[in-house]
Amino acid sequence: MPRYFFAILLVFPLASAANAEDTISLFDGKSLDGWVTLDDKPITKGWEVVDGTIHLKRGKERAGYIKTTQAFENFELEFEWRIAKGGNSGLKYLAKNSQSNRGKRYYGCEFQLLDDANHGNGRNALTSAGSLYGLYAADTDEKELRPLEEFNQTRIVVDNGKVEHWLNGKKIVEAFIGNKEWQNKIKKSKFNSVKDFAIGPGVILLQDHKSEVWFKSIRIKPLEKVVM
Repeated sequence: MPRYFFAILLVFPLASAANAEDTISLFDGKSLDGWVTLDDKPITKGWEVVDGTIHLKRGKERAGYIKTTQAFENFELEFEWRIAKGGNSGLKYLAKNSQSNRGKRYYGCEFQLLDDANHGNGRNALTSAGSLYGLYAADTDEKELRPLEEFNQTRIVVDNGKVEHWLNGKKIVEAFIGNKEWQNKIKKSKFNSVKDFAIGPGVILLQDHKSEVWFKSIRIKPLEKVVM
């Protein structure tokens, strides 16, 4: 018995080390390594690293969206963000360069980032902060935005079709990609002509809507894909 007990003790530290390596940092706090423009070129304008954050400077012209060089399908994504007064931005996931009746562009699910109190989109639940933009409204009973000078903590879970949005420790959106409710919402949305919307792996994308915004502590943990 003592020998078996000793062997079990040896296993647990190894398992813990393996789990720690599952999480991937998408931002090293010092550079934009791992991020590119939508045409896969180095980022040369608008976006910068300041005080351990990815910062989008406000300008008269858009700097453009930026994306990860890696694609993900099932994951837990965590990041922190804050936005300037009256600001509008978003983080897209499962994003792909897809064709639609509006032309070819990057479409994907979006965690809306917004100053609800000072931007018009805040008056519409489907486009307010934390919503799955245009499809699922954030739960107003659970949603608590922090003051503009503070960072909000966000977690997005995509687990074999089940989607969750978390804001400051509370779940505010739950959806199931492909179920009847999802299909009905897609049909009524501007995504109704996107053939492969949110299907399969896609990149993480940070939006530029000409608003000053900051991101930090961006990390992702891939989850196992269940093959039916």
